[in-house]
Amino acid sequence: MASDKKFLRKCIGCGSYKEKNELIKITKDSKTQETFINPISKIFGRSCYICKDENCIKMKISKILKQNVSINLKDKIMSVLES
Repeated sequence: MASDKKFLRKCIGCGSYKEKNELIKITKDSKTQETFINPISKIFGRSCYICKDENCIKMKISKILKQNVSINLKDKIMSVLES
């Protein structure tokens, strides 16, 4: 019997719980320490989820990933919002 249970993820910006497809996943690769926008979940490392909301993106990414987040990465995240 298949389960209809949906697993929710928590946005690090606003703290709301949403389905995985409603959030942007950002991962810091455990081997290379490089940070990626990770929609396919094939990269293993420290990850966080963020709402597709500009205010959430600006809030806590650096703290959760435990590194400074480059302006380039923030621009990539913003481009995901626009698409």
